[in-house]
Amino acid sequence: MQGNGFKLGLTIFFVGLCGFYLFPSVQNLYVSYQMDQMGEEERQEYRQENRQRLESIRESSLNLGLDLQGGMHVTLEMQVSNLLDQLASSKDEAFREALSAARQRARQEDISVVNAFVEEFESRNPDGRLSRYYRSEADGITRRSSNGEVQDYLTTQVSDAVDNAMQIVRNRVDRYGVTEPSIQKQGSRRISVELPGVEEEERVRNLLESASQLTFHLMGDPQQLQASVQRIIEYYEPSAADSARIADAAAADTTTQTSGTDTSETTEGTALATQSQQDAESQEGTSLTEPGAESGSGPQNPLLAVMQPLPRQGSPTVGYVQGPDTAQVNDLLSDPDVQRMIPSGTQFLWTANPVPGTDNTYGLLSVRTEPELTGDVITEASVQFRQQTNEAMVSMSMNSEGARIWGRVTKANVGEQVAIVLDGLVYSYPNVDEPIMGGRSQISGLESRQEAADVVTILQSGSMQAPVDIIEERTVGPSLGDASIRAGLISVIVGLLLVVLFMIMYYHTAGIVADVALLLNVILILGILAGFNATLTLPGIAGIVLTIGMAVDANVLIYDRVREEQNTGKTLKAAIAAGYEQSLSAILDANITTFFMGVILYSFGVGPIQGFAVTLMAGILSSLFTAIIVTRLIFDYMVEERRMDVSYG
Repeated sequence: MQGNGFKLGLTIFFVGLCGFYLFPSVQNLYVSYQMDQMGEEERQEYRQENRQRLESIRESSLNLGLDLQGGMHVTLEMQVSNLLDQLASSKDEAFREALSAARQRARQEDISVVNAFVEEFESRNPDGRLSRYYRSEADGITRRSSNGEVQDYLTTQVSDAVDNAMQIVRNRVDRYGVTEPSIQKQGSRRISVELPGVEEEERVRNLLESASQLTFHLMGDPQQLQASVQRIIEYYEPSAADSARIADAAAADTTTQTSGTDTSETTEGTALATQSQQDAESQEGTSLTEPGAESGSGPQNPLLAVMQPLPRQGSPTVGYVQGPDTAQVNDLLSDPDVQRMIPSGTQFLWTANPVPGTDNTYGLLSVRTEPELTGDVITEASVQFRQQTNEAMVSMSMNSEGARIWGRVTKANVGEQVAIVLDGLVYSYPNVDEPIMGGRSQISGLESRQEAADVVTILQSGSMQAPVDIIEERTVGPSLGDASIRAGLISVIVGLLLVVLFMIMYYHTAGIVADVALLLNVILILGILAGFNATLTLPGIAGIVLTIGMAVDANVLIYDRVREEQNTGKTLKAAIAAGYEQSLSAILDANITTFFMGVILYSFGVGPIQGFAVTLMAGILSSLFTAIIVTRLIFDYMVEERRMDVSYG
């Protein structure tokens, strides 16, 4: 063993280091086994008493991927067309047509929205210049910039926006408490997110999709709103022809009804609208009747059939709508003729939560289009509770500029309402009782402490430049993860046993040495993964199985070379030395090329591919160490120290 001190020390060091990193994983397995043997009540009590210890063990354990412990895989796509629209100014019909066509092409052909937009614009306007919409002195985009320069500018802006969205998603996921999430960019506008161990899918979905665009708006003029809603209701009033047609159909269906009832039905919509206005003054804030519930069989105003209008003096409320009917109301209000009836400079927005006293009824509010203030001025947000009701709310602090503007706005609108809007939904619209100085504000009307905490997370993570949509979502249940772990362990054990038996049968004593190195190799792989905080996935287990087969490949080369040297008449000691020396170059060539393939897979792959690549590279490094260093140490000990006769089969 003379001259092997360094190799022996290196081996002990690596084995000890891997043992140190794997110890928490062994602890976690043992604790999990203990908890599985407990009853439900005892298990809950054990978790409460040992919460910190269990969390510490879990955080230090080898991370399991989405496919092994369950969780969510989500693919987000940025609304690039929305970003292009935001960046543009002086937009006209040609711009909107080109952007709309580009949006459809990008969705159908899965191509870049920017490229599609430029192509559509140039095909519609051969001599047109995009620089009339886009200007940026900082980026050198002026009125003389070519379409190609504007295209490069837009591509850079989209790339920066996606990078910014990735960072915001990462901040939100970190604050949510997910251990070892995988967040990666896919293509030019997509983000892949893997969240192991997540069980509250709906909550995570809302957290990821929120654009975090917080704005403060003044409410619309109630008098203008009242006249506007009346015009919209009249717009959807059934015509006399509709009434006659439906009356004829009703008369044909029944012989007991007389046509006299039809006359009153033709005016039902208008009468209901008037009655609704009167009722609104006494019923707002109380329980609602189902819209259209008493409409009978006559022709109905489609808007009144799903919405209870509530415009009245001093109120910005357009009406109340049952949750399932909000999409239909949106469709009715999106009619271009109806849009022209909405007071200029205002928009209709839904309340984020149901009206107090109802389970699933939402308010539609008239809000000024231009915000008075944006969420960029928010410097701090936290969850607070009202002393009297214990209602959860979000308390916010603004920077000096925001505080100055907020003070001016509230001072000029004492007695009026101000809407606090997050991602297009009105969370609260309190009355301004007095000017608010100091830049503090609150978001109330939240359903629970959890929602308040999520809003705080969203505000503190920053706002995205454009909304993102979930275009793909997969959920892996914990039971499927357990089945994957069992299948993976069985494949590893079976593969290991087959290789162990083959090496013993073919190489006898040397085969046993190779098997010892093989077992040590598996421990080192897991230790490397734990040490580098890598995540073990199902493809990663496949990588371990593959590595088991490849690990003995080096031993096979060495052993066959030793056999050849022995056949030439060399002593065992000389044959071993020559065998290792002569086969080293071939072993290094094979493993280095495979390692480079692992690097390429890791660089260009995502998710499971990267998991496989990491395990493969860790396996190559550990197998080289065990096959060249560890086995040579064992042979030197057996031949030089113990004077044993080692058989190579």
